[in-house]
Formats: sequence, C-alpha cells, structure tokens
Amino acid sequence: MRLHRTGMEIDASHDGRHALSEHPLSRESVPYCVVLPDEQIALFTYTWVNRDSMAGAAFGLWGPGVGDQAMGARLADRPVSRTMGFDGWTIDGFSMRQDLQFRTAQVAWRSDEIFLEFEYEAFHPPYAYSSHAQGCPAYAASDRIEQSGRVRGRLRFRDKDISFDALGHRDHSWGTRDWGALQHYRWLQCQAPGDISVHFWEFYALGRRHVRGYVCKEDLMAEIVDLDFDWVGDEQFNQRSFSATVRDEAGRTTRLDAEVFGVFPLVPDPEFVLNEGAAAITIDGHAGSGWVEMGWPRAYLDHIRSVGLYA
Repeated sequence: MRLHRTGMEIDASHDGRHALSEHPLSRESVPYCVVLPDEQIALFTYTWVNRDSMAGAAFGLWGPGVGDQAMGARLADRPVSRTMGFDGWTIDGFSMRQDLQFRTAQVAWRSDEIFLEFEYEAFHPPYAYSSHAQGCPAYAASDRIEQSGRVRGRLRFRDKDISFDALGHRDHSWGTRDWGALQHYRWLQCQAPGDISVHFWEFYALGRRHVRGYVCKEDLMAEIVDLDFDWVGDEQFNQRSFSATVRDEAGRTTRLDAEVFGVFPLVPDPEFVLNEGAAAITIDGHAGSGWVEMGWPRAYLDHIRSVGLYA
C-alpha cells in the first residue's frame, strides 16, 4: 500500500508500550474490533494501562447472532509489571501479543462463558494522528494510530462454535485522555475485500469541529480532508443507519452506506458513553463491514432519552 505523501510514516517502536508522563490522566489503550456480518455478530477486546502501571481489559459481544442480551466482561484495574510489554500482554484470561512491527498480532479471551482466539494481519500501514497538519489533540492522546487487517480465528459461546476469516481493525493511543474535553464525536472503522479501509474521527471539542482519518483503496492510502455524515437513530438515540461522503487529499471521493445491526454501550468514563454500532457497510458499492462509535456525554444522552427524540 502506497502512502500519498511523505510524513505519514510512524516508527514501528510505537507498536509497543510507551513510557507515560506524570499527568494524572495519562493512559495507553489498544482495542481490536471484529465484525462478522453473515453471523450478525460483532465483538471487541480492549485493554488499557495508566501511568501507575494499573491495567485492565474488557470484552464485548453483541448482535442478533448473540441474542437479545449482549455479552460483556470487564477485568478490573490491577497492578502489572512495568516491564510487561505488548508483545506478551496478559491479564487473567486475556492475552495480546503484537509483533511490534505493526504487522501481526495474536489476541485471546478465555473465560467460563467465552472462548475467543484470533490472529490479526494488517493490510495497510498504520495511520498516525501526528501526521495531520494540526497533529493529535492534546486532550485525546500524545499520538494515536488506526489500522485495518485480516482476522482469522475461533469464537465459542453458549451453543455456538464459529470459525471465522474476516476483516477487522485496531487502534492504539498513548498519552492524556480527557473524556470531559469532548463534547460529541463519531468514530468510524470499516473494511471491504480488496484491501479497502476507511477510518475517520469527527469530533467536537473546545467549541470546534475536527476531522482525522484516511482512505485506503486502489493501493493508495491518503488522509481525509473533509466529510459529510448523516445518521438515523431510534427512540433510545442508538444509531440504526448512517451514510457518509468522504473526501481525501488525493482528490478522491468515497461513499459509505450502512445498516446497523446492533449497538453496544461501552463506558470508559462514568460521564461518557460510547455507543458501538456494528454494521454491514458498503464502500463505493463494495460490500463490507465495520462500525461507527457515537460518543456522548452521559448527561446529554440521558436527557435526550428522557424527553424523547425531537422530530
């Protein structure tokens, strides 16, 4: 995959764990996202560690293929060794082994209710927020990468045993994370066969609108310069469908259309809710999958739900 311009590269050392600053909100996190559209199932693993080397992990599994009740688990924060790296990261039944070259990884979650193992292989270079002209926002991270890949593995839960060969996504951020600085956002990751991937983060903070992201298609990775996004929600303000037109610095326009089949609420902070909306997504007409994460301050989300949606 070619990069549209120089300056988009990031050193492979950033695939590993970082030395965090003494800022009280310093943290590092790595989620992996997998959508199985034929099964109507979505899942994620998510792990984090803070400046004091207190770490935890979470897992989510949802969609019609799971049933009316989503399945989730959270491993509470506990001290971990400062020398434990992301090439051998283990917390109870969760493990993550990245090759520290932004190429491959092995991820597993094993519990009495869930068995998950998969291998991840990237199909394009990582996109670093630091490559944007305005860099990575200081309240979000010192830097952040996004990267799509192929995922092959096995999932067992309840009476289901599924082997999968699909597409997925991961991100990795390190530095300050101040959820309270964010007013609202939508974060998207999606893929389609043929090494097609789109990611964007459209976020509102400090009274301004910001956009970061990339488009990978036609063997070229280029940064997004702007986008138009529209969505339809239900009475609980959960997304049900969305569409976007994305423009990148190579002069290309990319069209996304999606039908959301399930929403999982992830709460990284008591005052902020991330509604993870897994979807079947077409990218320029190519059938694919992914999800859009809608980030809301809890007070706002609770208010809108209590008064009912406005027409």
